[in-house]
Amino acid sequence: MNYSSKLALAIYLILPSYQVNAIDLIGNAEARQAIEVVSEVSGMIANHPLQPGTPVHRGEPLITISPEDFQLEVRKQKANVALVSADLKIKRSLYLRYQELRNKNSLSQNELDIAEADYQAAKAQLQLAQIELEKSEIDLHNTRIHSEIDGFIIKKSVDKGSWVEKGTTLYHLVCTKKIIARLHASEYDIPQLKVGQAIKVWSDVKPDVKVDAKIKRIGVELDETSLAYPIDVEITNENGHFLPGMALHATTDV
Repeated sequence: MNYSSKLALAIYLILPSYQVNAIDLIGNAEARQAIEVVSEVSGMIANHPLQPGTPVHRGEPLITISPEDFQLEVRKQKANVALVSADLKIKRSLYLRYQELRNKNSLSQNELDIAEADYQAAKAQLQLAQIELEKSEIDLHNTRIHSEIDGFIIKKSVDKGSWVEKGTTLYHLVCTKKIIARLHASEYDIPQLKVGQAIKVWSDVKPDVKVDAKIKRIGVELDETSLAYPIDVEITNENGHFLPGMALHATTDV
């Protein structure tokens, strides 16, 4: 062995050796919370629906169903409550009068019983009328549909002038404040991964923005489409760096 070889061997033996192993994964961003906005009443869409991609805030108006018929129904039910209330007042007065007459033996028990039955029936009619009024007011309120989350519209299913039935889907919304990075790991990577393990995630759109996160879930069944095991990483996304559908990359040291 010449001098150069001996020197190289000595340096190799003296210097510490470092081996850094990392697992690189790819996947897509998914919304943690997604909801369907459905119509609570039947009617005609009165305004132009918001378009997909539009950001929305909790409590913000999304769409309006023509309220005219519902406003008329509320007025009708209010009038019905007033009518039934007046009838109840008469039935109550008559029943109290019959009680006095019965106490003086000036009225038969049967007539008093009939008056009492009429009075009780009138009270029940008033309760029913109040229920119908409450229902009509709720229906009128439901003609204005608001967002229940902060997020984005990803799909609309109606246009202005469309007739919708109760239960018709109007929009699909997603919340982007929390994003799930659905990554894919091979069977060789799985033994080196564990829940709670630190991981860095970034997107193709902003490759310089790397977010620190932790593995939330590790699948135990092979996905037949990707032929890989799903790895879920939950990302706090207050700055909006990630959107549903984005291609993601991740790396974790092992």
